[in-house]
Amino acid sequence: MTSVLLVRLSAMGDLVHGLGAIEALHRARPDWRLTLATQTALAPLLEGVPGIARVVLLARHGGLGALRRFRAELRAERYDVALDLQGNWKSAGVAAASGARQRLGAGAAWRQEPRSRWLLHRTVAVPGEHHPALVAWTLARELVPGLPFRAPRLRATDAEVERERAALRGLGVDPDRPMRVLVVGDPVDARALRPAALAAEAAASQEPAVAVLGPAEAHVAAPGGVPALRHAPGELRRLVALGALVAGAGGIVVGPDQGATHVLAAAGARCLVGFGAQDPRRTAPPSAVPLVHPAPPACSPCRKHRCRLPEGPVCMAFTTAGGRAVANGLPPFG
Repeated sequence: MTSVLLVRLSAMGDLVHGLGAIEALHRARPDWRLTLATQTALAPLLEGVPGIARVVLLARHGGLGALRRFRAELRAERYDVALDLQGNWKSAGVAAASGARQRLGAGAAWRQEPRSRWLLHRTVAVPGEHHPALVAWTLARELVPGLPFRAPRLRATDAEVERERAALRGLGVDPDRPMRVLVVGDPVDARALRPAALAAEAAASQEPAVAVLGPAEAHVAAPGGVPALRHAPGELRRLVALGALVAGAGGIVVGPDQGATHVLAAAGARCLVGFGAQDPRRTAPPSAVPLVHPAPPACSPCRKHRCRLPEGPVCMAFTTAGGRAVANGLPPFG
């Protein structure tokens, strides 16, 4: 039996992007044992993902003791292959520390830290942009040539869906009818849709609107006074359940290019994703519709989290009605 280690330590959206390739690899080689190394905080997203036999977790702020435990758990299994899906020194170091007989990763042009390839045995050119889903698929195809491209899919349990249904009812929102979910980011972040645009989105919506805010947005108000679902730390599974509910009810998600939107898309929700600072060819969810400003500034995309323009990130000041749909640059998926 072939044992494969896949390394994707962060970030949330990037981890989700790589799950399609992992599921495709499992479907093609169900007899292979697939292990995923990632951060402890992201582990809930892996529940119910087909093909992942084992998860090795790194506590991000656990100190030297956590690193030692992580390495011991990593070396508890002998791997035939390690795939570095991330492309930096930390992920390449994990691949090297695993003791895998063969270590593969993307070539220098597709790595966050190009020299980290020195820790690998072989690198592979990626046919396109540095998109996490494309990198993961390309590396998986090195093991199984001709592997089809698959979009990531997250699955909620019936109990999780019922709990989120009850949370929506508590806000006065019917969870079984179409709704418009607005993913609210911190306005300081250049990737976030502008508060005025979100308020206009809610006002113009034909469906009841509900805002979803994560732990990083605890201090942020919901736009336009719409009811707000606030998810606390450790409640990533609620996003998966919400995505399943939106998909089942025929609703829609409007959000920025951030982790919460990516999780909702992977859970099956139809998503319209706003891009300004980010480049949809590098980060758009495979199943989502990327939208950009109809007349973006010359500096867009800049891929920065903070905007240096005096007037702020005008590239994100648009509604879905005024946004321009663009291609994500990814292959067709099954």
